[in-house]
Amino acid sequence: MTTATETTTSKAYILVIDDDPLLTRTLKKALEKQGYFVDTAQDGHEGIRKAKSGFFHLVLCDVRMPGLDGIMTIRHIQNFQKKAGIGKSGFIVITAYDTEETRHNAFQLGVTDFLKKPFDLNKFREVIEHNAESVVERTPVEEVAVLNERLERLIDTLHEEQPTED
Repeated sequence: MTTATETTTSKAYILVIDDDPLLTRTLKKALEKQGYFVDTAQDGHEGIRKAKSGFFHLVLCDVRMPGLDGIMTIRHIQNFQKKAGIGKSGFIVITAYDTEETRHNAFQLGVTDFLKKPFDLNKFREVIEHNAESVVERTPVEEVAVLNERLERLIDTLHEEQPTED
């Protein structure tokens, strides 16, 4: 017999955006062990590209990264999702730099949770499970395939509209 939590965890798509390769590998391994489908990105630009190529129930994003910081990365992903009409991800900030301003900016964007590094892996799992459950309820796995098809058509349309060099 499968419980609702087991069904949720085995079906949530998660994107981890962090410039620390050891942390991203560790989190990916821990999340996959729990049954999540996980992809990773090493910086904000890569995270945005991946978020534009497929829907993720949760996006975990570091705040301080080279190039594009986590707050701007989240803002770009949210704006894209809204304009493209492809659902709404939940966002969790992970950072070693926990300031009042960072928390304020994150929560202004609607970030659903905030984890301060270093964090306990068990606490991390609890936060993910809690947040994944509500996001999967809002966007069931069956709907993810539909959203990704819509996204693919949108990307194809954009490529077709690009001027060609003659």
